[in-house]
Amino acid sequence: MNLLVTFLIAITIALAGLAWVGVIVDKLTSPFVSLLVFFPLLFLTIWLTWRLSVKLTEPKGETRGETRA
Repeated sequence: MNLLVTFLIAITIALAGLAWVGVIVDKLTSPFVSLLVFFPLLFLTIWLTWRLSVKLTEPKGETRGETRA
C-alpha cells in the first residue's frame, strides 16, 4: 500500500510540473510541438516516478542474495 501511495504522490507532483512544461512549449511554439514534447516526457515521468517509488519503499534490511546462517 505504501508503494501505491508513494507513486500517486510522486506522479501528481511530477505531472503538475510536466503540464507547465507543456503549456510553456505551447505558448512558445505550436500545439503540435507541445504534444511532441509532452508525450515522451509523460512516459519518461511515469517510468521514473515508478522507479523512485519502488526505491523509496523497498525494505531496509537484508540485501538480495544474502542468506541467513
